[in-house]
Amino acid sequence: MFEADHIPSEKPLFNVRLCTNKRFNKDELPSCAGRGSKELAHKIEQILLDQSIPAKLIRSPCMNNCRIGPNLKIQRGDLFNEVTEDRLDEIIEAIKAEVTRRKA
Repeated sequence: MFEADHIPSEKPLFNVRLCTNKRFNKDELPSCAGRGSKELAHKIEQILLDQSIPAKLIRSPCMNNCRIGPNLKIQRGDLFNEVTEDRLDEIIEAIKAEVTRRKA
């Protein structure tokens, strides 16, 4: 959710979904939240706000790719697996490219 002092500059053009599902891990399978997706969600949301990128981050339930998560999907765009903080620049560039494509 957006913090009270951060309001998007314009209506989002599309959503970006990031899996934040966490397993109870009784079966010892990996989960996106177990690999830090909740922290990544906050960072991505801050970047979108700070750079006035008209996309909305949705914290999503499972995307059925747990073994290669965290997973991020740009609505009608790219799918990213194994999302880490090291890949944030790449992901933000892909989101910006989608904004440009949709505004054209």
